[in-house]
Amino acid sequence: MEEKLNNKVSFSWDIHWKCSYRCPYCWWHGRWEELSIHNYYPGIDRLVEVWKKIYRQYGGVHIEISGGEPMIYPEFIEFLSRVTQYHTVGINTNLSCDVEKMVKKISNNVDALKVNATFHPLFANFDEFVNRISFLEKNNFSVGVSYLAWPAQIKNIPKYRKKFQKRGFRLSVLTFWGKYNGKDYPDAYTEREKKIISQNLGERSGERFQIKPVITEGKLCRAGSVYATVHPDGKALRCGGGSWEREESPLGNIFDDEFRLLDEATPCTSKYCPCNEWAFLLVKNEK
Repeated sequence: MEEKLNNKVSFSWDIHWKCSYRCPYCWWHGRWEELSIHNYYPGIDRLVEVWKKIYRQYGGVHIEISGGEPMIYPEFIEFLSRVTQYHTVGINTNLSCDVEKMVKKISNNVDALKVNATFHPLFANFDEFVNRISFLEKNNFSVGVSYLAWPAQIKNIPKYRKKFQKRGFRLSVLTFWGKYNGKDYPDAYTEREKKIISQNLGERSGERFQIKPVITEGKLCRAGSVYATVHPDGKALRCGGGSWEREESPLGNIFDDEFRLLDEATPCTSKYCPCNEWAFLLVKNEK
């Protein structure tokens, strides 16, 4: 389901800004109430209608769904069972949910779905988490496991790597973008931290996540023409870099009938690309 495999249109969608956890490293930490005004719950019939419209425009696309926590969105599993009839879907979830219900409901469309289970040891019990991902895998779900290299968590990467390996899973480490103890990350990682992280560093479309930020500003990019990030209220931006930097130049709103992606590639307006979208969107993969 990687974006570069068939070059089809893809979207990253924060389905709502609401979560069952309160991780101190989350981009939305301390802002949940402020952001909640953008949450929109029109019912799954309306959501399916919107993504059917996208299907008529662009054919089957890939939708990468995050949040917040997608699995606590009202009737989310029912929505998945219907939208996977048209599109492939990836879910980024802490998996604090009823996985048995998911298996029963999605079994017919399991090939169209990939689960990226994010392990948060501040809130999740390791054994319960592994039991859930094991259950999904035994029922033919594609499952990946990720863990954030937040500075306070780096020392535990080797321990969790071994624990997940023992249970048959590979741990994929994501780099932290933000401030910790007054320092800006990922620039502030020490050489020792980089060494620990690099052993399990995850990737997107064949490019490893950034320990040293890639500067993308001014480079020709297909963000907005074959890809967009979508906020809970439907506002679409070119990419995660624009969303992360609070860019207010939306492409439009996916709930509007006239919504369209751009016709061609345009220069990147963000200095950095924290979500690694550059890996499949920069023209000729320029770095």
